[in-house]
Amino acid sequence: MADAHDLMLERARELNRDGFDWGQAWGKAWLEQRINDWPSAWGDDLQILIYGDFDPPEQKLHFPEVGITIFPEKLENTVIRSAMCVLKAHVEITEKSLPAVLDAVRRINILLGAWTLVEWGNGACGWWSHITSGNMGGAGTKFAHEDLPAALAGIGKLPAPVRQKVDAALYWVREPRNLLMEQYRCDLLRIYAAYWNAFECLVEAVLEIRPMPKLSRTEKQARIDQFLSDRDGKLKPADVTECYQEIVNPGFVGKAKHALQQCFPEEAEEYANECFHRSDRENRLYDIRNAINHGDIDAEHPEELLRVDSRLHKLWMIVWRMFGRLVPFKSPIENPNRNQNSK
Repeated sequence: MADAHDLMLERARELNRDGFDWGQAWGKAWLEQRINDWPSAWGDDLQILIYGDFDPPEQKLHFPEVGITIFPEKLENTVIRSAMCVLKAHVEITEKSLPAVLDAVRRINILLGAWTLVEWGNGACGWWSHITSGNMGGAGTKFAHEDLPAALAGIGKLPAPVRQKVDAALYWVREPRNLLMEQYRCDLLRIYAAYWNAFECLVEAVLEIRPMPKLSRTEKQARIDQFLSDRDGKLKPADVTECYQEIVNPGFVGKAKHALQQCFPEEAEEYANECFHRSDRENRLYDIRNAINHGDIDAEHPEELLRVDSRLHKLWMIVWRMFGRLVPFKSPIENPNRNQNSK
């Protein structure tokens, strides 16, 4: 009989064949397996921990509007290390399935959102569950790194305008991540948005060194003519936008493509596609950042977070390799045999 790992692997392969990136496929298979392994002690409810900077209630609280019961006992020695108070709560579900768990997540977030509303945002709170959050992971490192002196020297040699942009990018990749003892908190969307900010800073740093060439009116018209010719003179609305942003008045997209070309001549087209042009628009790196900023991604929806996490790996690679073009350190290298699902 196949064990749980084999079942997860087969399910992940099935999801991968259906179009999910491998990281997203494996994460969803793992989530489904945790639901299948529902702790018998829980009964028919989803059990969670609610934590925050508040006093415990004097008695059990039941909120029938969302089917949640909170118990008054203040818990000690839980996975939550830094909150003033941790409480156990039961969330009613109709069945032990992924759709039912996702509905429970929605109701938990309504309750905590309502609490934040009536408190005028003055108190911090959150929640954690073994089912939705899984096992926490992380790794401690060392500060006495052998490559640190060379990196320091390299940053110090950068021209002041470039160093300002690099310093800003370094802030964005350092600041939003949780400490190891706070791994119960989901920092994924903060990290993704921050990494995109870092990418924009690095684009500006590269442009300080290799500015974009300014096209003459004749050169610009020639590129427009070629753009039209490549499409047989028939433009879709998206083509009009692309022509304007990349030829008529290049904005950030044009700057980013130029910076990627300067950093990675062989991979610039692939990276630009991942950022701006994938056919599945919801997986474009730029569109994910915009979706986060505009509230189009549910910040605690397990499946959505798996998708964002899968795409973060590509953004992470681009950002750290760009750092490697500006500062001497051992930056990561793309695996030529990596699983790709670019469209």
